Amino acid sequence: MFNIILALMAGILIGWNFHSFFMALTPPQILRSDINISQATISTPKKEPLREINNTLPKLSIEPIEINETTQKPMVVSFYTLLNNHLFSDAMALYNDANNQKRILYRSALQSYFQDKIVTHPTESLVQLKEYLNIEPNNKTTEIQLIELYTSLKEYDKAIQLLLKLIENSNSAIEQEKLNKSIIKTSQIHIDELNKSHKFKQLIAFLEELIEYGVNSSFYTFTLAEYHVKMKEYPLAIKLLKEIEFDEEYGEKSKELLQQIEVKQVTDKTYSHKIALSKVGEHFLVNVTINETPLTLLLDTGASFTLVDEEKLSSLKLIEEEITLKTAAGDIVSKLQEVQSFKIDAIELKNFQLVTTSFNGRKADGLLGMNFFKKFKFKIDQEAGMLYLEEKQKN
Repeated sequence: MFNIILALMAGILIGWNFHSFFMALTPPQILRSDINISQATISTPKKEPLREINNTLPKLSIEPIEINETTQKPMVVSFYTLLNNHLFSDAMALYNDANNQKRILYRSALQSYFQDKIVTHPTESLVQLKEYLNIEPNNKTTEIQLIELYTSLKEYDKAIQLLLKLIENSNSAIEQEKLNKSIIKTSQIHIDELNKSHKFKQLIAFLEELIEYGVNSSFYTFTLAEYHVKMKEYPLAIKLLKEIEFDEEYGEKSKELLQQIEVKQVTDKTYSHKIALSKVGEHFLVNVTINETPLTLLLDTGASFTLVDEEKLSSLKLIEEEITLKTAAGDIVSKLQEVQSFKIDAIELKNFQLVTTSFNGRKADGLLGMNFFKKFKFKIDQEAGMLYLEEKQKN
C-alpha cells in the first residue's frame, strides 16, 4: 500500500515537471488570436451635426504647413515666405484670412515689397498693386505707389486720374495742396511728351478735360492758351486768357501773354514771309536751296556775306579770287562767287553773290549773312523759332 502511494506521488511530480517544461516553451495566449490591439479601431458613436454655429466665437488663423524636403520636417509657410518666393496670390489669400492685428504687420511688409518691386519688375508690380487694391481699395500708401509706377511707365493720364481721386477723398488742406503740386508736375511732364511727339489733338483733349474737371483749372487754361498762341490761333488764346485775366496766380501771366499776342498780330500783318527755324545750341538754322542743292545755313547777322562750304557747291561763277569775310567768329579768307538761284521758302533771289571756303560747322553747311538780310525787313523771333521777312520796296 505504501509503495502504491509513493508511486502515485512520483507520477504527480513527473507530470508537473513536464507541464512546467512545456509552459516555458509556449507561453499562454492571454488574448484571443483573432484580436490585435495595434490594428483595432475605436468606433465612437456618431454625433448629430450641429444645426447652429456660434458666430461670436473667434476663428483661429492657421498658417499653412509644408514639409521641408531636406529635413522631412513640417514647417510653417508664413506671409513673408510667400512674398519672398514670388507667390503673391497665395500671400494675398493668407492676407484675406488674417485678423486686423496681423494685417497691420502685413501692410508694412507689402509697402517695402512694392517699393522694391516697382523698380526691379514694374510690369509685374502693376498687376500685383491692382490685385492688392481690390482687397484694400482705399489704401492711400499703395495708391501713391501706383501713381509713382504709372509715372515711371509714362502712363501720365492714369497717374493724374488717380491723383484727382485722392484729392476728392481728402479732407486735409495740407494733403490736397501736396496732391495739387503732384498733379501739376505730372501734367507738365505729360504735356511736354505730347508736344515732342506732336500729338496735338491728344494734348488739347487732355487740357480741356482737366479744365472741365475744375482742379487747377487756371493752370490748364493758361497752358492751353499758350498752345493756341504757338499755333497762331490767337482768337482762341485771347478767349481763354480773358477767363483768367484776374486770377490770383495766373492773372499777371495772362496779361503779359495778351500783350505778346498783340505784338505778334502786328508782326503777322507786317511780314509776308514766316519761316520756321531749327535750333542747335544757341544758334538758329534755316533750310535753303542753292542751284537746286538743298543746304542748311546758320543765321549770322554779324557776317558781311553769306558763306557756303566749298565742297557743297561746284561750277559757280567766280567774282573775286580772294576776299576777307568778317564774321561773328572772326575774319575768314574766301572766294567771292555767284549762284544762279538762291531760295528760302517761297523767296527766290537770282544771281546771288556769296563766298565759299572750307567750313566745318556743326550740322550746317555755312552761314546766312547780311548781304541776304539787307534785302528785307526782317525779324528773328527766338522764342517762337521764326524768321519774319518782308521784301523792301524798290525805289
